[in-house]
Amino acid sequence: MISFKELAKKEYLLNDNEIFSFNYKDEKYWLKKARETAPNKIQKFFYKFLPFELLIPPLVKNKKEALEFETSKIERFRKFEINVPKIPYKNEDFFVLKDSGVSVNSLLRDENISKEKFYYYVDKLLIELSKIHNINEFHGGSQTRNFTYKDEKVFVIDFEESFSSNVDIKSLQYRDFLLFILSFIKIKEPKFEVDYEYILNRYEELTSSKEIIQRLKKFSKKLRFLIWFSELSFIKNKLGTDVLNFFNFFKILNSIGNKS
Repeated sequence: MISFKELAKKEYLLNDNEIFSFNYKDEKYWLKKARETAPNKIQKFFYKFLPFELLIPPLVKNKKEALEFETSKIERFRKFEINVPKIPYKNEDFFVLKDSGVSVNSLLRDENISKEKFYYYVDKLLIELSKIHNINEFHGGSQTRNFTYKDEKVFVIDFEESFSSNVDIKSLQYRDFLLFILSFIKIKEPKFEVDYEYILNRYEELTSSKEIIQRLKKFSKKLRFLIWFSELSFIKNKLGTDVLNFFNFFKILNSIGNKS
């Protein structure tokens, strides 16, 4: 019988996709080919004039550097008991991950999801993100689509992005939390609204840190005029759902800030 290593190399040569799954002995695996990383040129341009954390450009890395960065980060996180997929094999061209289940984002977007189940996943997401931040690390792509669920565990995936050493860790963690919480904006909730105050308070509880939440509230205050402007009827009718949800989140954040 063909060995796992031989099958992985064969699949690598036969499949043109950068990321794809294959099976071995009734187990599912994902093969990820080494690929360069580079910032979006527009993103890099705007960051020069608008030093907003979401626009921080990632470092340029060649294929070998990118693969080594991501696999090393996965192995490092595993040592700290952060739920990450196992890497059964890697070489200079690709690495293989053991399947870690379905995207949490798809579970949260299920129109029939109950409120109890929704916050069951949210809590597990926050626990894993907090584990990363509590060891003075960052994710880099912390949207809900980069978390998976299997065997009652949430796993963290996709660690491609790295940043200049000039960017402090708190800014990268703040960026993580922004990406995380803003990814809920695209979730269409048929029966209940997302309780952002719960998410903020739970993250603060898990990290024992008020700094990131305070930065978020401070940023929301800068958007007060845009929030007011977005609620004018002739403007509101022209804005898409995602944009309206974006402003609604910061409106909620402002109201939370006024309580504290």
